[in-house]
Amino acid sequence: MPHLQFETTADLVPAEKREFADDVTELYAERMGTGTGHVAVTIRALEDGEFSLGRLESGVPAVMLNADVRAGRTDEQKRSFVVDAFDMAHDRWNVPTENMYAVLTEHAGEEFHEYGRTLSSWDADEAEEGAD
Repeated sequence: MPHLQFETTADLVPAEKREFADDVTELYAERMGTGTGHVAVTIRALEDGEFSLGRLESGVPAVMLNADVRAGRTDEQKRSFVVDAFDMAHDRWNVPTENMYAVLTEHAGEEFHEYGRTLSSWDADEAEEGAD
């Protein structure tokens, strides 16, 4: 179950968050070769001063992405997802791309737990079958 955590200083209404979460879930599934049913997305809108990145000017919107993902994806898959997610945030939330930062942390599939199961590690066959 990937967990995609977006923190931003952009001023967002709930409908914008829901639409972004739906679309970034689809993007993740496409780029990472998986299904959508197990993708978790959280979006936290922070006030100015609650987000610090050394190069930021006060009052300019920013985005931080922390993504916990299953190990096994290529660097190209991961980079493609991050850049496209940043482009999406830029287009929708008017956040300058230079004010975005991401950290992807990889875990073995068995570290992702649902009530009735744990996930297996990702492999390229999943891209054809999808995981939910």
